[in-house]
Amino acid sequence: MAIAKMSHVRLVGLKRDQNRILDILTEKGLFEARATDCVKCEEAQSGDTELYRKLKLKQSKVSFALDFLKAQHSALPEDMRDKSKSAAKVKYGGSRTLITRADFSDAAAKEYDLMNVCDELEKISFEIVDCKSRLHELNGEIAAYEPFAPAKIRLSELKRRDNIIINVFGCHGGLPRKELLDGLPCAYEYRRNERDVVLVTVCTEKNADEVVKQLAAAGLVRCPFTDDCTAEQKISALSGEASDVQQSIYAAIKRALLYEKYVTELKILYDVFALDIERAVAAEKFARTDSAFVLEGWLPEAVAQETVAKAESECGSVYVQLLAPEQKDAPPTLVVNPAVIKPYEQITDMYSSPRYREIDPNPIMAVFYFLFFGIMIGDAGYGLLLAIAGFVVGTSKKFDTGIKKLALLVGMGGVSAIIWGVLFGGYFSIDFGETNVAIILNPLDKPLLLLVLSIGLGCVQMVTGYVIKFVALCKEGKPFSAIFDCGSIILLFAALVCLAIGMLPSLAPMLGITVDFVPPQGFTTAAMVLALAGVALILIFGGRASKNVFGKIVGGFKGLYGLVNLLSDLLSYCRLFGLCLASCAIGLAFNSLGSIIMGIPVVGYVIGGVVLAVLHLFNLALGVLSAYVHDARLQFLEFYGKFYDGGGRLFDPLGVKTKYIRFA
Repeated sequence: MAIAKMSHVRLVGLKRDQNRILDILTEKGLFEARATDCVKCEEAQSGDTELYRKLKLKQSKVSFALDFLKAQHSALPEDMRDKSKSAAKVKYGGSRTLITRADFSDAAAKEYDLMNVCDELEKISFEIVDCKSRLHELNGEIAAYEPFAPAKIRLSELKRRDNIIINVFGCHGGLPRKELLDGLPCAYEYRRNERDVVLVTVCTEKNADEVVKQLAAAGLVRCPFTDDCTAEQKISALSGEASDVQQSIYAAIKRALLYEKYVTELKILYDVFALDIERAVAAEKFARTDSAFVLEGWLPEAVAQETVAKAESECGSVYVQLLAPEQKDAPPTLVVNPAVIKPYEQITDMYSSPRYREIDPNPIMAVFYFLFFGIMIGDAGYGLLLAIAGFVVGTSKKFDTGIKKLALLVGMGGVSAIIWGVLFGGYFSIDFGETNVAIILNPLDKPLLLLVLSIGLGCVQMVTGYVIKFVALCKEGKPFSAIFDCGSIILLFAALVCLAIGMLPSLAPMLGITVDFVPPQGFTTAAMVLALAGVALILIFGGRASKNVFGKIVGGFKGLYGLVNLLSDLLSYCRLFGLCLASCAIGLAFNSLGSIIMGIPVVGYVIGGVVLAVLHLFNLALGVLSAYVHDARLQFLEFYGKFYDGGGRLFDPLGVKTKYIRFA
């Protein structure tokens, strides 16, 4: 339960062995490359970026193929889709696919064939684009002819005959005012369908321009076409061609979907290229000559010797150094914890990752997070549901690592809720009447006792934080800072405990408990002595960093004023009390509503049961969200603020960052 020690590896090898050496270093995902700064020779040169560009181009082609297949998967009408089981198995979303290293190697070996698949899909995509472009043109032509569809006249007849001109005008909607039409220097006739109106005019050549001008002002458009058919016939012909083009699109999509059987392998190939790109980028950090290269990086100390020995045995011309990190180095942080602590690491990472030389706070924080989560839920029934759901999802191979960690975190929170639910007598907020099923307290019956419990747990966590800081300062060779900055606060908390013990008999009736214990008289005196000692340390030494007397005095009073923030931090733990009480009260209200519905004859129990299930699931979801957020807040502000700095950089090894796959 600590931060893994790192070894600085420095390796000199022949350029021909570079790929094999990187394979050995990255096969377990435990090597992080760093920029080489040990070799300075005129022959050293930067890495070749041509490889990087080629790999990115190949990866982009695979990405296009996957995106194209995904888009076409839902482009076909329902009645044209493949209903076979193999088609139903194709998945484009969800978590990363779990594969073996052998599957990974197989996909890499099929690169040539899979890239041909990508090329074929690219050709089909161009074909579909061309068809869609033609379909768009046809639809545009159809839209242009549609206003003239009601006219039952061949468009080729719209021409001058001696001194007579025949025109067709079309528009959407109704005809112009009759007064306008009757005032036109022409004869006219109109036709209409559900949407369009056409006006056929016959006039002399002298009046033609006037007719066009007045009808254009009224919103009618003169037909510009001269086809040897009616507009309706032209629309029918264009629609037929559009239908043929659409069928061509569907046929192309069907041909594309025949390649869906390669989706899984294409996903693997995408990540094959992703890891190759990662290695190409890492290689840019290596110093190199025409025949040799130098790499540097970080390996966990536990596997460093084994990994180096394998590299030396399989690649004879290799020189390797394993060095301890120097003080100027900033090694990455690899946190090593038992499986029960692992899910809580994501809480710390949301705040800030620990530095390499800093204490790992996760084991201590996990205990408090576990306890607080359960108190906020406060119900054994809810806890059982959370535990079952969390551990089922958290142990399933179908889900990705991040989801599994979150599920396990919630599942362990459910275990805590079961424990606190039994202690509080909470079982789906059922009211047991006069029967007392609570072991220590019922939150609704003894809310003040729950409040004291919440504040007490807060005191324990805050003191733990100051003790950790005290020890850390002592290890850094700063015992006086430990005593003045942390010891003074610990004395104040000790005074608070002594005062609480001394006042316990008088507070017991208010809390609804019976206490047979009679504390010695010295507890109150001890509380006063400890409090005065703590205040004196703060007042006298709070401004010790200042170089003048005035600054020392002001610093002391400033330290005393800081106790207000300490009190504020302590009161933040009242949220444990508030959320637990709210969850119990809401659940009890839902039970009352359900009992009323169950009183309805015949169907009451069925409807009431459904309503209760929905309402309790809502209360559970609300409780989980609140517990997750507020519990994290207590860790970040009230706990980590006392001793934890963070600011570290997590270990980022080669060979593990993938988009579609994860290794078994």
